[in-house]
Amino acid sequence: MSANFKETFSALRDSISPVLQYFVAVTIISLAFVILPSYPKTRIIFSAPLVLHNANAGGDACYVLAGGGALWERLDAAADLVQMGRVSRILLAQDNMRGQFSFKANSSWTRTQWIADYLAWRGIPSDRIRWIPQAEGFFGTLTEARAVAKNLPEDVKTLVVVSSAPHMRRSVLAFKRSLPVVVKVVPYAATEFVNSYEMHHPIWLEYLKLLVYSVVA
Repeated sequence: MSANFKETFSALRDSISPVLQYFVAVTIISLAFVILPSYPKTRIIFSAPLVLHNANAGGDACYVLAGGGALWERLDAAADLVQMGRVSRILLAQDNMRGQFSFKANSSWTRTQWIADYLAWRGIPSDRIRWIPQAEGFFGTLTEARAVAKNLPEDVKTLVVVSSAPHMRRSVLAFKRSLPVVVKVVPYAATEFVNSYEMHHPIWLEYLKLLVYSVVA
C-alpha cells in the first residue's frame, strides 16, 4: 500500500503544471506569513516564543532599549520599576541629535532632552538617570548592548533589560552575550504584546533578526 501511495502521489505531482505548483506555493506562503498573522489572536500565538518577561523583575539598574515610537512605552515601564523600588536608576543611550522643537524651551531639543523631560514628568529625577555614550553600529540592539557593557557601573550586578514584548528574546540574547558573565540579565517587557506599539509590526522580521543575532552576537 505504501508503494501504491507513493506512485499515486508522484503521478499527481507530475500532473500539476509548474505554474499551478508556483501558485499553490505562493498561496501557502501568503497564508502563513501575511493572512494568518493579520489576525490579533494569531499574532499573539506566533509571537509567544519571542517574548521573555519576568513580572517580578528587579535589580541594581534597568536599561531601556532605544526605538522610535515604542520608546515611550518602555520609558513608562522603566519609570514604574523605579517608583516601585525594583531598581534604583535607569540607564539610557545618549542621543544628542536635535529633533523636535520645544515651545517650553523655545529651542529644538535633542532626543536626550525629550527623554529626560518625559521621565521628569513621570516623577524620575535626573540623578536617577545614567546616560550611556551613543555608539555606532549596524545591529542596533547589539550595538547598544556592547556600549552598555563598556560603560556599565561596577556596582551593577543585576541588570533589568526593558524593551517591547516581541523584542525581548533577541534583546536578552544580545545582552547576555555582551555583558560579563557575573552580570545577571533580567527581562522585563514594557507591555503585553497585544498592547504594544509593536503589535502590528512584521513578526517574521523579528524571527529573522533573532536568527541573525544568534550568529553574530
